[in-house]
Amino acid sequence: MSISGWFTERLSLDRFKTKYLGKPFPVHITFFLGEIALFCFLVLVVTGLYLALFYEPSTESVGGTGGSALPAAYVSVAFIDSNPLGALVRRMHHWAAHLMIAAIVLHLLRVFFTASYRKPRELNWVLGLVLLGGTIGASFAGYLLPYDQFSVTATAIGYGIARSMPWIGGTAADFLFAGRFPSPSTVPRFFAYHVVYAPIIMSALIALHLLILLKQKHTEPALPRGVSAAGPEASEDGGGRWIRGIPAWPQQLVLMSVLFLLVLAAAATLSAFLPVHPTEYYGPPGPATPEVKPDWYLLWVYGALKLIPGDLSFHVLGATIGSEAIGAMLVPGVISLAIVLVPWLDRAPSSLYYVEDPRGSPGRLAAGLAVLTLFAALSLAGFSAELRLSVPTLWVIILVAPLGVGWGTYALAARRRRASNSLSAGGTG
Repeated sequence: MSISGWFTERLSLDRFKTKYLGKPFPVHITFFLGEIALFCFLVLVVTGLYLALFYEPSTESVGGTGGSALPAAYVSVAFIDSNPLGALVRRMHHWAAHLMIAAIVLHLLRVFFTASYRKPRELNWVLGLVLLGGTIGASFAGYLLPYDQFSVTATAIGYGIARSMPWIGGTAADFLFAGRFPSPSTVPRFFAYHVVYAPIIMSALIALHLLILLKQKHTEPALPRGVSAAGPEASEDGGGRWIRGIPAWPQQLVLMSVLFLLVLAAAATLSAFLPVHPTEYYGPPGPATPEVKPDWYLLWVYGALKLIPGDLSFHVLGATIGSEAIGAMLVPGVISLAIVLVPWLDRAPSSLYYVEDPRGSPGRLAAGLAVLTLFAALSLAGFSAELRLSVPTLWVIILVAPLGVGWGTYALAARRRRASNSLSAGGTG
């Protein structure tokens, strides 16, 4: 008996191969977005392990260039940047985070526009949003680690927003930031968030997301008319349903390997041509406050802050809710809550296995594009000074653009659906 046969007999590997390695995977291109996010997470973990070998999570003063005393964290990042391999790995770490957030956003958009969030997939919709929030939170924790003027200023803005929370702001901010920012304990605390807690929590959430996916099975585009379900490109999923896809072993594994290499290539290419924030350019923390804008995924929150008058505030149950809390917490909180509740707000009947054509639901398509336009308009407000746009002009754009896009999309989609229904009725008659 061969070695493989010996293990197969004792561990019942035949059943494992039949149940899992033979599981079919849809091959539609949009289904690879989740895998791209997973591969970006793997790149982040591997590059983060490398960077942790050279990074010193401390603000203690050490000897820098020219004998000047500089924070240890700043000096260690400058040392990483001075080495070609270190600079490449740090850039890949940076761009893999951006690619992961972009892949999760696009994945969630696919789920939304195809109504794949409906029963019984509400939990995975919420988990996907939590994964997006966790990735953004981990990225924010990593912002401070270079401990240069840019990162300290950006983190100070986050500290001010945290303190603006009504009732518990001061206590919560001092706990999360290890005292009043900047505190000597803040960098070690954020290093723990970024390197220990975030990877553990994200790994658990990803594993749970995949387990639910395996249990509920994929959704996929409906079969075209006249195409046999059990065609040569289809596989049986073990539950009596035929899926147009390929088995996990070996075809899906080959595709995933190629996709992983493409993700590596994309991160390396971005790293070669687009450097991250240069630590030595901004210099160590000092009294000056540079102009700081967040990355693209938080730019809409920054824009919302720009639109709220600085003296706007109101009182609720003894707490003062000021402009920071309104622009950076209340407005994003309301929008985020509405997105979380999408599966419960959409009362249409669900399809257990098949995705819906986005054009077949004018209301959902219009609402989705209107919200995307709102995010774009709020992000535009973040560049109000550069574009010389006044606050009243921005308010007009933010109110009119989403409504215009939503109304126009609904009208076009509804007209298309009526025309399609007329053709179907004519064909049946």
